[in-house]
Amino acid sequence: MRPSYRRHKIRLAVESAARYLYGHRGIFVRKRAAIRLVLISFLILLAVINSKQTSPDLFQQVLDRGEINIGFRLGPLTYYERDDVAGGLDYYILKAFADSYGLRLNYQIIDDFSDMLQQVETGNIDIAAASLAITEQRLEQVRFSQPYLEVKTVVIQHSSKERIESIESLYDTEIVVIANSSHAETLKNIQQEHSELNWVEEPETLMFELMQRVQNQEIEYATIDSSIFELERPFFPQTEIGMTLGESQDIAFAMQQSADNSLSSALNNFILDYRSSGELDLLVDSVFSHNENFNVAGSLLLRERIEDRLPEYEDLFKTVAETYGMDWVMLAAMAYQESHWDAQARSPTGVRGLMMLTLPTAGQYGVTDRLDPEQSVTAGAQYLLSLRSRLPERITEPDRTQFALASYNMGMGHLEDARILTQRLGGNPDLWVDVSENLPLLQQSQYYQSLNYGYARGIEAQSYVANIYHFYNILESYAWQKELEAINLRMDYEESEGFDNSSEEEENYPSLFESQLSPI
Repeated sequence: MRPSYRRHKIRLAVESAARYLYGHRGIFVRKRAAIRLVLISFLILLAVINSKQTSPDLFQQVLDRGEINIGFRLGPLTYYERDDVAGGLDYYILKAFADSYGLRLNYQIIDDFSDMLQQVETGNIDIAAASLAITEQRLEQVRFSQPYLEVKTVVIQHSSKERIESIESLYDTEIVVIANSSHAETLKNIQQEHSELNWVEEPETLMFELMQRVQNQEIEYATIDSSIFELERPFFPQTEIGMTLGESQDIAFAMQQSADNSLSSALNNFILDYRSSGELDLLVDSVFSHNENFNVAGSLLLRERIEDRLPEYEDLFKTVAETYGMDWVMLAAMAYQESHWDAQARSPTGVRGLMMLTLPTAGQYGVTDRLDPEQSVTAGAQYLLSLRSRLPERITEPDRTQFALASYNMGMGHLEDARILTQRLGGNPDLWVDVSENLPLLQQSQYYQSLNYGYARGIEAQSYVANIYHFYNILESYAWQKELEAINLRMDYEESEGFDNSSEEEENYPSLFESQLSPI
């Protein structure tokens, strides 16, 4: 082979190798492009990671906007409004949570459980509050907080009916259940073994309303939470538990299922701290503790008086309460304890009128006629507030009001004796629960002889306060029922007129924890 030909072949080979390695589609060029692509992808990944690290988490977003979005379901245990003041166990807990972070509660009322949980899923609301039982079905949809209450599902009936003996005895009956509730889920589980069991589901009914319909014998049976039955039984004394279904269930708040658990962690930590501090138990006790004096006859009589006597004085109680910054329901409960709302009432000891004023007390507040309802209620309110103001400032609510009521009944001197005696016996003289326990000792000579004011009917004062709070709870249910009827009428009217309230600003109610559930 000639040298020139060999050189030509070598040159071609070198050029081919160069093109393979360095040409516009050569391996090195392709590698550089691949490396560039990898670098670009890596930089994009770093940017995404960095953006995730720097963007605020869910709870930080809540803190940044200064408010937390809550979905409440109406109910005496969850959320209600009375005289433009909000209440309910769920409301109190979440208001305390919001207050602890300086947040405003921005809330809406959602009637249907399914709609509420869906709005949690989509992030339209941060927390759902509706006495929600933790169930397997709901756990697939939302994340729950630490529980704050335990309840059972109960079947309620009218007291005139024979007690339910078994599930089989419910086969051919009418049971009303709230649609999409934990009660419906419980019945579906039972139906797997009792296929003949049937019920009617209503989407927007309240457990409070179901109790009313059972009391009025409009329906045979209904399923509700045991907590609602316990709370509202004095107002519906002719309802009773016919059967308990299933095991106890934990009640909690619902939140969105998300990899970001910052909101649920914040709420859980608050609930755990709230419980460990004893404040949660105190709150729950304050909601349920005043029904211990329940008896059917007494509750039926009060309901009768609510219908035939209260309408005559309700506006008076409201007017006086508004004048002196009190709760009209407390005034009404006091007046019922004193006189059963009988303006002509007289006791053997000479006290008279709606608020059973003594002559010295009437004279102190300028009462010229103790039988005049307006003068009597006005003086009674002034006297109670005066007693309350004379207590040491360190005594907080609800103890402050309970002490004032006891003083209204037995006098401030005897109350101070009871507080001194409580301290001698190792109790806390600033806590009503401790002082109340020792009030009966004022009737025993071994104790009252060593005290400044001597003998006093301590048992009577003890019952006096307990009765007023018992009446207060029943009357509060009545007041809330009227409020609910007004809300429903307003909503029906606005719906019929085509009003759009979506732009209305929610009212920011003051925290009830500032006064620790004080009825005054």
